[in-house]
Order: sequence, then C-alpha cells, then structure tokens
Amino acid sequence: MMMNEPKSKIALDKELTEALKQTFPASDPVAVDVDDAAVRPVDRRPPLINKALVNELARKAARRKRPGK
Repeated sequence: MMMNEPKSKIALDKELTEALKQTFPASDPVAVDVDDAAVRPVDRRPPLINKALVNELARKAARRKRPGK
C-alpha cells in the first residue's frame, strides 16, 4: 500500500485494535500511525564532547560538593 492511499475501514480497525492491545492498561494514548524516525533539524549538530571537557566538568562538579573549597 502506498503512503498516500487512504486505508480501508477494516485496516484501520485492525490497527486500532492492535494499538489498544499494546497500550493496555491505557497509561499511554493510542497512536495508530506513528513515525519512528527521530526528527532533528537538518542544521542542528550534536554537541562536541571530548575527554578533556568531561574531566574538566567532573573536577568542577567535585569542587562544588566539597564545602569550604
């Protein structure tokens, strides 16, 4: 089935029934058509992290925990 084709009532009913089974005991809302792909803006990059930065931040955090320093 192509993405733009409307689904039949039978197909939608089957999807809804399956979605309801998987969301029992209804703590989460039912989502029949969910796109699992993560959405991130094209121009957004992950942060740059290196070992030196992690060590520096760990030292700063340790200093905050020690009173009087």
